[in-house]
Amino acid sequence: MESAMKIHCKHQELPGARLALGALTLAAALGTGPGLLAQSAPTNDAAGAKKPTAANPADEPANWITLGVGGVSTSGNRAQFQERWGKSQGVLGGLQDFHYELMFGEKGMLELDGKAMYGQQDFSVKLGVASPDVGFLRAGFKQSQTWYDGSGGYYPATGKSISLYSDELSLKRGEYWIEGGLTPPDGPMLTLKLAREYRKGTKDSIIWGDSTQGGTARGMVPSFRELDELRNIVIADLKHTLGKSDVGFGVRLDMVDNNDALKEHRKPGEAGADRYVTQRELFKADMLNFHGFTETRFNDAVLLTTGYSYTRLDTGVGGSRIYGPGYDAVYSKTSPNRQFHDEGFYNLSGGSIVDQYVMNLSLRLELAENLVLVPSLRAEKIDTTGSTTFTETAVGAGPGFVTAEDHLLNSRQNGFVTVSEAMEARYTGFQNWVLYTRGEWSEGDGYLRETEQDVTTATTAVNRSTDSERFTQKYTFGANWYPLRKLHFSGQFYHKSVDNDYTHLVDSTLNTSGDRYPAYLLAHKFSTDDFNLRATWRPLPNVTSVTRYDYQISTVETFPDKLVGMETAQTTAHIISQTLTWVPWSRLFLQGTFSYALDSTTTPVSALTGGALGLVSDARNDYWQATAAATFVVDDKTDLQANYFYYRANNFINNSAYSMPYGTSGNDHTVNVSLSRNFSKAVKGTLSYGYFRHRDETSGGLDNYTAHLLFSSLTYRF
Repeated sequence: MESAMKIHCKHQELPGARLALGALTLAAALGTGPGLLAQSAPTNDAAGAKKPTAANPADEPANWITLGVGGVSTSGNRAQFQERWGKSQGVLGGLQDFHYELMFGEKGMLELDGKAMYGQQDFSVKLGVASPDVGFLRAGFKQSQTWYDGSGGYYPATGKSISLYSDELSLKRGEYWIEGGLTPPDGPMLTLKLAREYRKGTKDSIIWGDSTQGGTARGMVPSFRELDELRNIVIADLKHTLGKSDVGFGVRLDMVDNNDALKEHRKPGEAGADRYVTQRELFKADMLNFHGFTETRFNDAVLLTTGYSYTRLDTGVGGSRIYGPGYDAVYSKTSPNRQFHDEGFYNLSGGSIVDQYVMNLSLRLELAENLVLVPSLRAEKIDTTGSTTFTETAVGAGPGFVTAEDHLLNSRQNGFVTVSEAMEARYTGFQNWVLYTRGEWSEGDGYLRETEQDVTTATTAVNRSTDSERFTQKYTFGANWYPLRKLHFSGQFYHKSVDNDYTHLVDSTLNTSGDRYPAYLLAHKFSTDDFNLRATWRPLPNVTSVTRYDYQISTVETFPDKLVGMETAQTTAHIISQTLTWVPWSRLFLQGTFSYALDSTTTPVSALTGGALGLVSDARNDYWQATAAATFVVDDKTDLQANYFYYRANNFINNSAYSMPYGTSGNDHTVNVSLSRNFSKAVKGTLSYGYFRHRDETSGGLDNYTAHLLFSSLTYRF
C-alpha cells in the first residue's frame, strides 16, 4: 500500500518512461553509458568496444582501466536531486571500471573486474577463474548507496511544511558471494552459490504524522524508516542431458533476519499533544525450495516441458508500537501527552508456516509449417497456518486519557488451490501477416479460518470462517502486418477479468450492525481491456517514424452484504507517442520523441457530500514529455553527443479545505552534452556536462532544484 500511495503522496515519483529516459541521460553525463541514442548513432568508439571473449594478441587490447572525476553542484532541494539521480552533492570520482583477463592452458581464463566510485558510493570487485571443460570458481563483493528525500507534505491553505531533521536519507545495499561449478562436456553440470545480502540505513515513509493546521489535523509531518536487513542464500543446481531430454534439479535456502522500525512524530511543537511513535518490526524467515524440470524434444515439431516446485516458508514476527516522549521510548501507560485513540501494541510474538506446491506442463506443437500451438497446464496449492500473541493498548477519552490493555491471541488458517490452463496459437500462412492469440483460464477454491481471543477474559472478539472461489480469464489477440517493405503495422488487444466470490459460514459481527467487518464482502470483480497499435514507416532511406497508441480501461466492482453492489473504481489511460529518426548524412544522427498520457482513476467516493465532502478526490496522472538527441562525428577520432529531456505534469488538486492535497504538478528540464575522443587505439577521453532543473508545484516550490554536473573520464586499454 505504501508503494502505491507514493505516486500521489510523494510528488517526486515519476512515470517509468520519464525515469528511464532521465537515467540514460545521466549515464551519458557520467560517461558510464553510450548516451540516449548512441546505440543507433554513428560513433568511432574504438576504445569503448565490447569486452572480447578472449585475449588474442592480434585483437585489440583485452584489458582496460577507466578513471573518472567530476562533481555536482546543487541549489535548492539537494535531497530531491539525490533521490532522483542517485548522486550526492560535491566531488565524485575514482575507478569507474577495471577489467583484467589472463588466459591459461587452451581455454582457461582468469578475470578480475572492479570499480570504486566516491560520491556515487558504488564499489564492486569480482574475481573469477573458468575452464569450459572443467568448471568455474567466482567470488565478489558489491555495495551501492540509494538516496531518499525525507521531507513531508506541504499544506497550501497555511503555506506551511514541517522539517524536523535532515531530509537527506540513504540506504546502503550490498552483497558478497562465492560460487563454483563443474561443467564437464559430457557429464552433469553442478553449480553451488553462497551469498549474503544486506540493506542498512534510513529511508523515507509516507505514513506521515499529523499536525494541526488552521484548526484541523493534517497528515503532513515527515516520518522515516530505519532498516537493518540481512539475507543469507544457498543455491545448488544440477543439470544433465539424458537422451532427448534435459533434466534439472535444484535447491534454494533463504534465511532472512530483519530489524526495522517506522518512526513518526505527531503534533510536533503543540503543547500537550507532542509525542513520538516507534513501531518496531522484527521479522525472521527460513525458506526452503526444491524444484525440478524436464525438457524433451521428441522431434523438430514437438517439445514437452514439465516442472515441479515445493516451498516451505517458516516465519517469525515480533515488535511493538509504542508512544512516548521520544523515539525508542519504553512503554508506559501514563506516557506524557497521550491522546484519545492512541493505539499501539507490545510483546508481539508469533509466526506462520506456508507450504506451496506447484506443477506445470507445457507442450509446443508445430502442426504445420505455418501453425504453432502451445497448450499448457499449471496447478498450485498453498496452505498457511499461523498465530500471534500481543498486548493491544488504546488510550481512552479525556480528561483522564486512561490506557486500556488487552492481551490477545490471533490464529489463522487458510488455503487455496488453483488450476490454470492456457492455449497459444501462432499462424504465418497469410503473406505479410503474423497472427497470434492466447487464452488463459484459472479456477481456484480456498478457505479462511480466523479467530481472535482475549487471553485474560477468554472472550472471542473475532471469529470468521469463509470459503472463496476465484475465476480468472484472459484473452489476447494480435497481428503484425507488413504491407510494404518500409511500412509495418502491429496491434494487440486483450481482455482480462477476475471474479472473486465469498461464502461466509461463520461471522462474529452482524452485517447490519455498525461494525460489519470481517466477512463483509460477498464478491469482488476486476476487469481490464487493453488495446495498442503501432506503425513503423520509413518514407526515406534515412528517415524512420514510429507511432504508437495505447488505451486501457480497468474497473472494480464491489458487492457488500446487505448493500447494493456498485462500481467502486475505474481507471482509464490513453498514451500516444511518436519517435522520428533522421540521419541526414553519415556523420550526423538526429532523433526526437514525444509522448502524451491521459491517466485517471475515478471513484464514487469523490462525489460524496456532507461530512465526506472533498475528503477523497479522483486521481489523475496526466503528463507529456519530449526528448531530443543528436550525435555528430566530428572526425575519425572525435564524437559529440547532445541530449535534451522535458517533462510536464499538472495533476495537483488543492482540496486543502477538506484534506491533505496530493497530485503531481511540476516540470523537468535536463540537458547533457558529451565530447569523446580516441587519442589512440588504447586511450580514450570523455568530457561531459549535465544540467538538471526541477520545478515542483505540489510542494509549493520546496522541492525545486537546479543542478550542474561536470564529469571527465579517461580509459586506457592494455
